[in-house]
Amino acid sequence: MATRARIGIKQKSGRIIGAYQHWDGYPGGLGFNLVENWEDPKKVTEAIKLGDSSKWHTIIGEKIDFDDRSNPMHEVQNCYYGRDRGEKNSGFRIYQDEQDYIKNGFRSGEQYVYLMKLDGANDYLNRPIGTWYFVESKYTEQGKEVIDDAFKPLAKVAIQDHIEMWKRVLADLDKKELKVA
Repeated sequence: MATRARIGIKQKSGRIIGAYQHWDGYPGGLGFNLVENWEDPKKVTEAIKLGDSSKWHTIIGEKIDFDDRSNPMHEVQNCYYGRDRGEKNSGFRIYQDEQDYIKNGFRSGEQYVYLMKLDGANDYLNRPIGTWYFVESKYTEQGKEVIDDAFKPLAKVAIQDHIEMWKRVLADLDKKELKVA
């Protein structure tokens, strides 16, 4: 089952460009990947401009056969509906500001909407780096959708969620080892 997301970057004008991402959109999956591998705003902008994707990995990559999962590049590069599968109408979207992005960023069943902002941080070479934020769509017990009204910092939530995922993997391994012994 997919956890859909939208990935955006705030431009100097205040507008946001964003694109849909289909798989593993939860904070410990895509969110952790964004924090870990996508801090360069130029790289993020280039990736988003390629439009909607099946999955973001660690590099943008080159055009590949969307359905050839035996290609090892599928494990390291982004896979786009337009570039790699030839779909039409799968380009990026433009939002007027953060509130417009929150209001309209959940139109394709997304559960998470991510946003990179340039907060003035730089890397060790003094190149600008972005900071990731997110909003989430949740449902109440009555089935009513509730969407966060402001972006929250992503890094700590993504790292904690990623650690919890690995704890579950370790617990499963422990259970398997008990069965073998």
